[in-house]
Amino acid sequence: MVKTCCVYKCRNVFNADARSRGVSFFRFPKDKRKRRVWVKAVNRDKWEPGDHSWICSDHFLHGWHGEDPSDDNYGPTLFQYKVTRSEEDLIREKRRLDRESIKEKHDEEVLLKERETASLQFSLLAHGLYCRAEEASDDNDEDLCAITTDTTDDVNIHLTCDSGMQCEDDPLLLENRELRQEISRLREELGRHKWGVERIKDNDGMTKFYTGLPSFAIFLWLFK
Repeated sequence: MVKTCCVYKCRNVFNADARSRGVSFFRFPKDKRKRRVWVKAVNRDKWEPGDHSWICSDHFLHGWHGEDPSDDNYGPTLFQYKVTRSEEDLIREKRRLDRESIKEKHDEEVLLKERETASLQFSLLAHGLYCRAEEASDDNDEDLCAITTDTTDDVNIHLTCDSGMQCEDDPLLLENRELRQEISRLREELGRHKWGVERIKDNDGMTKFYTGLPSFAIFLWLFK
């Protein structure tokens, strides 16, 4: 059976590498007092050494154990996992944590700037779309006015009919009236759908819905 050290986190195994480093392996002593000292030093919960339990010389001050209870080598005293961290290690750890904190803060600032830039670009895009919509609406108004102006006025047209016969409306006049009514309806519908600053004026909720900006005051500040 391969000899391995029973100490927590010790990786020593009885092989050529251990022999080259001068590492020896000891069985737990049969002397009850000395055995208790070793078991207590190993400090493994609910554990008792068996016939194949070994401990290596790395855990003894001089690589060997003594028989005198007053001797420092009477039991194992060197355990790597019990070594306290030096002041230099603590300083290095503090510097590492400080660097991580600075990096996290920098990343947060970069992310915040990216969000602000994206919000501003969106606002500029919304403003450009709004301006183009205003221009298109004005062009439509001019077209409708031109249609209304060019339409033949039928005020001075008189209908004549023979005496004693029923007079029927002229089909051209009927079509003209229908076109006028359609134009009037379209103008009213265009007015209802026309988007203007008045729609969001003094209304932070509508301003945020149409532009993404938090308030109408900021909208005025950006575009005036």
